[in-house]
Amino acid sequence: MIHPASRLEVVVHSRADGRSAVKSAAYCARASYRDERLGKRFRAGKRGGLLSHELINWDGDAATLWNRAEKAETRSNARVIRELRPSLPAELPLDEQVRLVRGFSLWLRDTYGVAVQADLHAPRFHDLKREQLHQAGKLAMSLEAYMECLFDAKQSNRNFHAHILMTTREVCSDTGSFGAKTRVLDDVKTGPNELLRMRQEWEKRTNASLERVGSAARVDLRSYKSMAAAGDAPEGLIAQDHLGPRRAARSRRLKEQGGDDSAAGRRREAIQKLNGLAWKSWLQLRALEREKSRDAAKVVAREREEARKKEADAQRRRLQDVQTGEEAEAALAQANQFDSTKTGSALAEAISWASRKADAPSSEQDDEFSEEVDLESFEPPPGPPAPEPVLQIQIVRVRGPRSR
Repeated sequence: MIHPASRLEVVVHSRADGRSAVKSAAYCARASYRDERLGKRFRAGKRGGLLSHELINWDGDAATLWNRAEKAETRSNARVIRELRPSLPAELPLDEQVRLVRGFSLWLRDTYGVAVQADLHAPRFHDLKREQLHQAGKLAMSLEAYMECLFDAKQSNRNFHAHILMTTREVCSDTGSFGAKTRVLDDVKTGPNELLRMRQEWEKRTNASLERVGSAARVDLRSYKSMAAAGDAPEGLIAQDHLGPRRAARSRRLKEQGGDDSAAGRRREAIQKLNGLAWKSWLQLRALEREKSRDAAKVVAREREEARKKEADAQRRRLQDVQTGEEAEAALAQANQFDSTKTGSALAEAISWASRKADAPSSEQDDEFSEEVDLESFEPPPGPPAPEPVLQIQIVRVRGPRSR
C-alpha cells in the first residue's frame, strides 16, 4: 500500500487569479504583512499551527522579500510565487521534519537560484472545538503536551505538511536583487521534466530521513500508471483529488452524523473500495507467486543434488574399476566430486574415497537452511563489531632546554 504522505502538490500563484504573494506568505508564516502594491495589510498572526518558519537565500524579512517579488513583475497576469505543498510522514519527529524541509529548500536554491520561504504546519485536531481554538491560536497547552497530541492518531489527523514558497525569478544571494525568470520551470517542454525532478528529489530525501530514524515506512510519488508498469502496484488504480482541509472536515462531519451521502462522498467511497479490492487481490496473487517460486526453487535444488550424487557414484565406480596407473590418473583427472586438502598421495586418497560406500558428508548441517526466508522482507543480520585498534597514537609534548 502507498504511504499517506506520498504527496507533493505544486501550485502557481498568478495575478490573473487575484493572488497576492504577500497575502500567501502571510498566511503560511502566520504573520501580518502589508502589500505595498495593493495597499492592504493581510493579517494572519493570530492563527495557530505554525511549527517552523525559515527563509532561504534572503537576508531580510519575508514581507520585504515578497514585496520585492511583486515589484519585480509588471504584467497584470504575472506569476509571482511557485508553491510546493509536500506532506510529511508522521513517523519523523519534528526536528527531522524541519531538517528535511530545510535541506530540500537549499536544493531548490542551488538548482534554480531562487529565494525560498519554508513553513511547517501542524495537523488538525479531530475535536471541532479544540481545532477552532487551535486555529485561533488560543489553545492553552504546554509545548510537550501539544506535540504529544499532534502525533497521536486518536487526537489529530497527523497531516504534517509544509508550504514551500519559491520566487519565480532568480535572486542574487549577495545583493538580494531579482534577476531573470526561471523559464525552465514555465516552459512546456522542460517544465514537466523539472517537476518530475523535484518530486524525485523530495522522495529520495524523505525516504533517506525515514531510514535515518529507523522507520520501515517509505513514500512513493510515482503515478499509479508508472508503479503498475514497474510491477509495484496493480493495474487499474484510480487516482483521487486532494480533499483539502475544508472538504475533509466536511466529509468527516457527515460521517459522524451517519455517512457522507453527497455525490462527491459516494464517488470517493466507491473509488476507495475499488482501489482497496485491487490492492488486496494483487497482494494475494503476489504472495502466491512468491510461494510458487520458492517451491520451484526447492525442486530445482533437489534435482541438482540428485544429479550430483549420481555423478559422484559414477566417478567412484570408475576409480574402483581402474587396472593400470594411466587409467587411475585419467579417472582421477575427471573426478570433479573428489577434492582433498590433506597431504600425501592424491591417488591413494581418491582410491580410499572410492572404496567408501557412503557419499562424503555434506559440510552443511541438517537444519542450517531449514527456515524459509522472504527475500522482500529479509534484513541481513548486523556484521561483526569493528576490531579495536592495535596501536594508539599518543602525542606527548616534551619541553626542550630554555634558550639563553
